[in-house]
Amino acid sequence: MHTHPADDDLVELKWTTALSLIMALALMLRLVWAWWVPVDPTSDGAAYDAFARTLVQHGTFGWTVDEPTAFWPPGTTYLHAALYAIFGIRYEPIVAMNIALSLGIIWLTARLAARFWGQLTAMLSALILAVWPTLVMYPTILASELPFLLLTLLALDIWTNPRLTVLRKALIAGLVLGMAALVRPQALLLPLVFAAGMLLTARPSFVAALAQARIVALSVIVMALVVAPWTWRNHQLYGEPVLISTNGGITLWMGNTPGTDGRYMVVPDEYALLPENERARVLGQQAREYILQDPVAFAGRAVRKLFILYGNESVGVGWNSSGIQQVFGEAWEHRLKRTTQLTWAIICLLAAAGFWWSFRQHGLRRTVFSPFTLSILYFTAIHMVVVSQERYHLAFAGQWAIFAALGVVYLAGRQPLRKGS
Repeated sequence: MHTHPADDDLVELKWTTALSLIMALALMLRLVWAWWVPVDPTSDGAAYDAFARTLVQHGTFGWTVDEPTAFWPPGTTYLHAALYAIFGIRYEPIVAMNIALSLGIIWLTARLAARFWGQLTAMLSALILAVWPTLVMYPTILASELPFLLLTLLALDIWTNPRLTVLRKALIAGLVLGMAALVRPQALLLPLVFAAGMLLTARPSFVAALAQARIVALSVIVMALVVAPWTWRNHQLYGEPVLISTNGGITLWMGNTPGTDGRYMVVPDEYALLPENERARVLGQQAREYILQDPVAFAGRAVRKLFILYGNESVGVGWNSSGIQQVFGEAWEHRLKRTTQLTWAIICLLAAAGFWWSFRQHGLRRTVFSPFTLSILYFTAIHMVVVSQERYHLAFAGQWAIFAALGVVYLAGRQPLRKGS
């Protein structure tokens, strides 16, 4: 895979009839789902709903006006609160926003696929995302997955676009990644991931290395400016620096404490009265000590969490459970879970074929260290260390769909790459 195509060789996405039909299919599937299944926030969705209501009604980010918090990153809540402020406290605007985010994700993924692998791979990537059952179900869920995925794909699109100058790449990517970090702090290190991917898959060049260093430095400055107002708010709340959220130490503890299975755990009551920043510090320190006590056991937990991350996909059904049961009956919840699990398994097999094709054609370095694969590995590594859940693999659904599309093209005996790549 060439991550620096020459301008003469650059292929950008063409808006064809096929792409229009795929986008229309994606829109139709999501509209039908949203028409049938009512929004009934649960789990994280209930928290986002409560935070947005409190923010609009009282100007406080928290469960209630008397409980300001920084445990959750604010980005998703601010999106929902903006819609509540404009349209009133109702879910239809959030559903519409989620559908728009879904279409944007499909378009950005197709742009990236076309740039490096041509129009056919772009169309297949878009089609996979359009019919991916869990993503079809996500418009009726209040969650961070869709905004985070769109923002990180947009940043990758900007970072890999050779038509943009270094300054424009840095400023726009920094702005987008700053917003992504306010949705999920995992975006904070993506400048390094993207830059490493661009450099490690290109011919060694001091000029290219200098350009990537400048993009990283400038984009990080812009990200800091985007995040700074929220960091200052947290400093006023806790009296100490809290960059974005206080959940880092707690999620580390959830994945590394006696009795953990790698998934979400409830914090013991004995820590409930501690301030959030102090609770995170205490539990984070316990987790680090537990890791250092037995590094071999930590490695075993990491492997277990890898299987949790990739081994299943039913979150779209689970978080729509109440609405599904209201409309279709309880039996359909089980059937839909089997459907999402089967389609996830098929997508994974296709992605594996795509990785294998890339390895055979371009070798280990260009496959593993591309910005697409590195971003997948980066998100995977995070959840092998902290808490893991199946929904976290949706953070790289666009990249995964591209490799699945490459697998389809490879298995069909076609040539994924455009002429001259």
